[in-house]
Amino acid sequence: MAASDLPAADIYSLIRTGRLKEASDSLSLQSSAALRDGRLLFMRSMLEENGDESARLMEAALRASVPARYQEEIYYRLAQHCLIKRDFTQLSRWVNQYRAQWETGRYRAEMMRFSVLVDQMTNDYESALKQVDRYLLYYTVGDEAQRGQIDKARVLRAHKKDIGATKMLQSLARGKPGPGVPQALYLLALNAVKRDRIDDAVFYYNLLREGFPNAVGLDCLVDRLGGMSQKISHDRSAEEITGTYYSVQVGVFSDKGNAKKHAATFKPYNQKVDIKVKTISGKKYRIVYVGRFQTFEEARQFKTELEIAHGEVYQVVAR
Repeated sequence: MAASDLPAADIYSLIRTGRLKEASDSLSLQSSAALRDGRLLFMRSMLEENGDESARLMEAALRASVPARYQEEIYYRLAQHCLIKRDFTQLSRWVNQYRAQWETGRYRAEMMRFSVLVDQMTNDYESALKQVDRYLLYYTVGDEAQRGQIDKARVLRAHKKDIGATKMLQSLARGKPGPGVPQALYLLALNAVKRDRIDDAVFYYNLLREGFPNAVGLDCLVDRLGGMSQKISHDRSAEEITGTYYSVQVGVFSDKGNAKKHAATFKPYNQKVDIKVKTISGKKYRIVYVGRFQTFEEARQFKTELEIAHGEVYQVVAR
């Protein structure tokens, strides 16, 4: 079959499988009359690099009439575009229209979460909490449930209900693996930074780095922790801190093997490397320490050397 004769479904398949050049070539060979077909307008929108132009083509596809299987995705992608543009009025419009037409559609979970976000961003926290609780009645287990729990914790925090938000995030971070776990660890670390709780911030950062080394947000936390560490170090170096000696805490690990592997990377510094087991919230963690210094200032200088060499944030602790 010639490229110009490919039906819309085949072009859509090319796009979905990443064969974008083939899809683009096929579309370019379509007749001008065919390009008024809603399906092909949608295909063009999927290949358009400019977000605003892509959204315009999607709306044109809806006006030209397009099969329901494509309509659902168009509504979903238009909602995503509005979220990126922070146009919550239009986002609400697309969400409400979708939910009216497809009560149990393919994107029901995503649209319900968008609706929660609209209420949160417009400061209607009570409505947001009601909606997220309704969502969690539909989705009680699995990845979708974890995403809903993250949403609820986010709304609770925005509503100044920090205790409830923290408990939910801590429970999620200790629970079954899933997409909500790295998000929970990130939010816990970020909240600890905002509250100047460096011990908690570094603890959650280390757990996130151990379990999810490619997680989005790690670099952001390094920047935030770096500024926080400098401030706290300055404050603490100006006073006498009790303790027999000081070490640099370089990692917190739930896995024993990961702790040993990480500790080995600090052997070349010719400093004492310790791994101590601590039980936190009923779970065992391995804390990796490097060095034994008589003064806080000596430990702080060594910490700075390690941070420059490894591009990470560490912590001086009295032991």
